[in-house]
Amino acid sequence: MIALKTYQMRVLDSLRDFFRMAARLQNPEPAFREITARTFGTATPYIPVSVAGMKPQMPYVCLRVPTGGGKTLLACHAAGLAMTDFMRAERAVVLWLVPSNTILDQTADALRAPRHPYRRALELSCGSVEVVTIEEALRLPRATVDGQTVVIVSTIQAFRVEDTTGRKVYDQNGSFSEHLLNVPADRLAELLPGADGKPKPSLVNMLRLRRPIVIVDEAHNARTDLSFATLGNVLPSCIVEFTATPARTGAAPSNVLHHVSAAELKAADMVKLPLRVITRHPSQKDQLLSEAITLRGDLEKIAIAEAQKTAEYLRPIMLIQAERVDACEPLRERLASEFSIAKDQVKISVGTNDELPSADDIKSAKEPAVRIIITVQKLREGWDCPFAYVLCSLKETRSATAIEQIVGRILRLPNAQAKQHPDLNCAYAFSVSDSLPEVLNELREALESNGFTRAEAERIIIPVSQGALPLGAQPKTVQVSPTDIDATVAQAQVTALAGKARIDTASGAITVLVPLDKVEAEKLASCVKTPEAKAKVAEAVELVRELDKAFGGTGKTREPSPYEKQIDFIVPLLCVRENGMLFEFESTFLLEHPWKLSVKNASLADGYNPLKRPAGKAGLVDIGTKGEVQTQVLQDKAETDFVATLHQQVIALGGSGDWALEDLVAWLDRHIDHQDIPAGESAEFLRKVIRGLMAKYGIADMGVLALDRFRLREQIEERIQQHRDSERSAAFEQFLLPGSALTVSDERVINFKTMSYEPSWLYEGGFQFKKHYFGSKPGELPEKRADGTLRDEFKCAQFLDGDLPEVKLWVRNLANKATSFRLQTSKNWFYPDFLCQLNDSRVLVVEYKGEHLFADAEEKRAVGAVWENRSGGKCLFVMPEGKDLEKIRRKISGH
Repeated sequence: MIALKTYQMRVLDSLRDFFRMAARLQNPEPAFREITARTFGTATPYIPVSVAGMKPQMPYVCLRVPTGGGKTLLACHAAGLAMTDFMRAERAVVLWLVPSNTILDQTADALRAPRHPYRRALELSCGSVEVVTIEEALRLPRATVDGQTVVIVSTIQAFRVEDTTGRKVYDQNGSFSEHLLNVPADRLAELLPGADGKPKPSLVNMLRLRRPIVIVDEAHNARTDLSFATLGNVLPSCIVEFTATPARTGAAPSNVLHHVSAAELKAADMVKLPLRVITRHPSQKDQLLSEAITLRGDLEKIAIAEAQKTAEYLRPIMLIQAERVDACEPLRERLASEFSIAKDQVKISVGTNDELPSADDIKSAKEPAVRIIITVQKLREGWDCPFAYVLCSLKETRSATAIEQIVGRILRLPNAQAKQHPDLNCAYAFSVSDSLPEVLNELREALESNGFTRAEAERIIIPVSQGALPLGAQPKTVQVSPTDIDATVAQAQVTALAGKARIDTASGAITVLVPLDKVEAEKLASCVKTPEAKAKVAEAVELVRELDKAFGGTGKTREPSPYEKQIDFIVPLLCVRENGMLFEFESTFLLEHPWKLSVKNASLADGYNPLKRPAGKAGLVDIGTKGEVQTQVLQDKAETDFVATLHQQVIALGGSGDWALEDLVAWLDRHIDHQDIPAGESAEFLRKVIRGLMAKYGIADMGVLALDRFRLREQIEERIQQHRDSERSAAFEQFLLPGSALTVSDERVINFKTMSYEPSWLYEGGFQFKKHYFGSKPGELPEKRADGTLRDEFKCAQFLDGDLPEVKLWVRNLANKATSFRLQTSKNWFYPDFLCQLNDSRVLVVEYKGEHLFADAEEKRAVGAVWENRSGGKCLFVMPEGKDLEKIRRKISGH
């Protein structure tokens, strides 16, 4: 079983909350706006699907995950969330769409393999599962669909009538006659009729009856207007799309619910970043190839040395993009004759000549092992190998599609685990070109096509000066002999450069952090003695300036950020001292005191009545004067009834069965998360709830409550959470009292110098922040409201940056990130908006609150005050109310 990464849990939390809210409100639009407001800082408009067969209230959301982010694993969990939290069903039919037949077979095999992580994730989220391909689904018995969740892996093409498989999907098929037995009367009108006017036994009608969950796994061609209209033929209950490149236009623009950033992938060790770029003029093509081969060999030596410590087998592979198909075999011959690379270590993948081994074979240490793969346009669809580290493009003219497809192959980090040697955490691209900006732009566009934003792509790509890449060197660093450095001059000039460059006189490493002007470049060059060393310094300076211009900068000098200068930014944590040890104050401390759920009030909300379920549709079946079957919908309310109708259809198909009290108690206990409550306590509370409902509403048959068990589960969850919050609040108040175990000490701190900054997005507006620790573009700081006026939180950031000379540095603190500063309240973590380092070394924490929210933030103010009080004067906490930003100045001055 693959343990979910933190960012993946955040993605699934967003999807779970969206589904639950959409089911409760019976409308995806307000749920989408609330979740996107929480995720992006600003609510995003929801665009309903306007396609036949898809009601506007049918949820359609997109999870944007870049290449290497684990989309398929997330999709396995998403299917279960859609089933339990939106459909409120025990089992469902899942239609899993992939882009091609090759990936169809690959996906189906993985989902079926008992020990594959995808299969185990699918079973964990959906229970018993049967996985079939679209062809196999044409023979699907009803017992299989009734007894477990069925996942049908298909392409969207298979549902087009002009496709051979598509015709079979719609054609009459005796295998599905049993599926249409005892169909609820109100469903008959939804089924496609045959020649006799009766519902035709067919796969598409089985799907229409079951209202499938649709998972779109990178199926780009499923988003065309025609394809989406085709998809409407199966009457989906919801659609969840996983892609690196969401659609912006068309009949169904992607409603992006959550976006995973490059920083999150890098922090989770999912991808090789940065991407180091080496270019040579077309006349030096042979030299470029030689350098790439040398680099790959050096990486393998590093990997072998590391394997002796970690036992992780890794064999870096190079992908070569040849000029033409007929040049591939001669290139292999040349690699053997000129570079002594065995032919059986070189594979070719072009057109029908596909020698690519499987991913499992690639990972094998058995010799002869593949070390180089030659292609022209792209590699086999579905082929994926994290061992690919180096891309060497020998083509002077490249198509955007070809380069983006190959770049995506070298981004995944083997085993999703950081390597000890930093050079094994990077990817490398060698390219023939006489224009570095042109190559950088190509690669930037390729990264954007793999799901990274433009700003992320610009930060990911790091050009390296011409010549063999010195492994171990940091970006924009040149290496000279220590004896070539004039230590006395270097000490003076580095000080004069104010952190724009660093010189390590012991190792000979010279690092240029930002573009330098002519005078500054001369100062840096004066630190070395020999013409060769001066040339290297000039080359590094020119490279940094060219990089800045290539990505839209001016190439002019600027002040490096405090983070680039590696200045300390230390913030003490609020801790609990226990048995002489310090532990960060978090929620487990609030649950350590004993409490008994079984003695709590078990009554549910007054608005809940198990006898009054949300209305859907009702139907009538009759026989006409000519003996024909007639159907009539008796109740067909507004479109807002889509969710209620769906839930009623799920209930009708599932039936209630024979339920006893203990059966329902056991079901509820399994489906309600209560790790902090013993099973005996929860079971007794559940019995009280059920008996109370039966007495209150005069219910004699347990099946009545069983039919409504999903709504009942939500109501009980809310009631348990109320009791939990009450107990946690009482414990929290005890910790706030003077003399409690809470303390602030220099022993437990976070230092942003050593942290990775993981914003989901960066501020891209015109204001130039000068004191932000990570540079002029803070993370996740929205600038304007929908009406174009500046947001108060943004004004607060401007106030900290420009109006308070006492503030030396500040950082935009990111919510829900492991590397951020946080304080525990009685319910959850609290991530203050801004952290400041003052000139007198004190730390100031600012949480901005609008006037309408100030009263609801009492706990945040209280825990912030305790953090300040226990710091011994080293820390300050302030919560300005409304537009009173001067409160921050008064806090600093003590007035």
